[in-house]
Amino acid sequence: MISRILRILTVLAVIALPLSVFAAKEPIYINLATNDPVKVSMALDGGRQYAEKGYPIVIYLNDKAVLLGVETSSGGISKEQVAIKQAIANGATVIICPTCLGDHGFTRINLVQGVVLGAEHQNTR
Repeated sequence: MISRILRILTVLAVIALPLSVFAAKEPIYINLATNDPVKVSMALDGGRQYAEKGYPIVIYLNDKAVLLGVETSSGGISKEQVAIKQAIANGATVIICPTCLGDHGFTRINLVQGVVLGAEHQNTR
């Protein structure tokens, strides 16, 4: 009797394990290399829509897009920067290219709160 129950539980576990894998949603990766308002808005809006469906969002800022992830001394903030901050507030991971950040004359102290500096080795291929 106990052997039969263990076999049934084993079969149920084998069936349930793959189903739990399907329940987890793969992250949506958004690579932004521009600060063009139209292109940035389209990409971030698409990410927002996926986030509303439960997908984890990862946004990578490189090239000109690093300007969206830094605070400037002028104090002005674009609506694209507002969207980046909102994405972070909603749980998105925003990673910034360290090489591109330096190329634009910024350092980690200029980062918008919540933006993560990428690893240096990412850009040394």
